Amino acid sequence: MNKLVETLDKVVQVLEKEQISYMLVGGFAVGFYNHVRFTLDIDLIIQIHVHHIDKIIPHFPEWQGQLQGLKDSATQLKFFNIIDFSTGVKLDFMLYQDSDYNWTAFERRRKVDFMGVDCYIAAIEDLIIGKLLWYAASKSEKQLGDIQYLLTVSKVNFDYLNLWCDRLLINRYGLF
Repeated sequence: MNKLVETLDKVVQVLEKEQISYMLVGGFAVGFYNHVRFTLDIDLIIQIHVHHIDKIIPHFPEWQGQLQGLKDSATQLKFFNIIDFSTGVKLDFMLYQDSDYNWTAFERRRKVDFMGVDCYIAAIEDLIIGKLLWYAASKSEKQLGDIQYLLTVSKVNFDYLNLWCDRLLINRYGLF
């Protein structure tokens, strides 16, 4: 089994067992829309507070000694990451930040069968918005390529996309 898929299956089982709402985002999530590119990590947005990180870490015992450091990282940066030592795959956990947009994005996530794993994934428009925000911060060509591909998928709701780009003052870089 592909190491990314094996890790996705493990983390989804952990999050669902611990009743932590989540959605898959990032480059790996773009693969659901048939645009596979090289990535070494899995990005997830999770709806927890920092003090709930201790619900996740027992499932990755090699990180138990780093619990306070992970909480500190999450407090300062609003994310933390761990490596699943059994597969070598890095998991990037971004903590949900309450806002009208983020609430809407979570409401729009959908459960899919992604490479044999039933999991929640961000709607395509929300992936595009996330990629636009990352591109603004990084100018990464990977982000730009993902955006360009996602915009070619026939089911993109441009009304929704334009509404939130306008409300959040997100630069579209002439892409749409």
